[in-house]
Amino acid sequence: MLYIGLPDAGEIEKVLRAIEMRGLSSHMNDSKWRTLCTAIAELPFPPAYQVKLVLSDTPDPEKFAESPSYYGDWATTPEASMGIFVEWLKVAPRHSVRLGQLSAPGVGDCSEELRKLLKRLHIPFNRKDGFFYIYGHTSSPEIFE
Repeated sequence: MLYIGLPDAGEIEKVLRAIEMRGLSSHMNDSKWRTLCTAIAELPFPPAYQVKLVLSDTPDPEKFAESPSYYGDWATTPEASMGIFVEWLKVAPRHSVRLGQLSAPGVGDCSEELRKLLKRLHIPFNRKDGFFYIYGHTSSPEIFE
């Protein structure tokens, strides 16, 4: 994993206050995030994801396709080192592949492999509308598979 720098102590304090004020429970830690980010290499491709941070009102990217044409940056992402900031990840287990100008794009799907990986690592998640949601913090732990 490549991440340079450490989270600012003031920012961590803001996150901890926000977690407490919103009544969130923490389900992941830096070790679990790092383990997950490393294990993603076992999948056929690194799935793209949308991240919602505790201190942010909107996820990034704001618009997220069901089958993105790009891969997720799991190896260099700060989520691996700054898990406390992550409220949730919305993971698209599909990848759109252009096969040429005259043919429709193909779709790679690693849904089953991702589900097995998350179960094996005891990562809290659920599935909704074809996406996997991985939770760093929630207000309702009953949502997990």
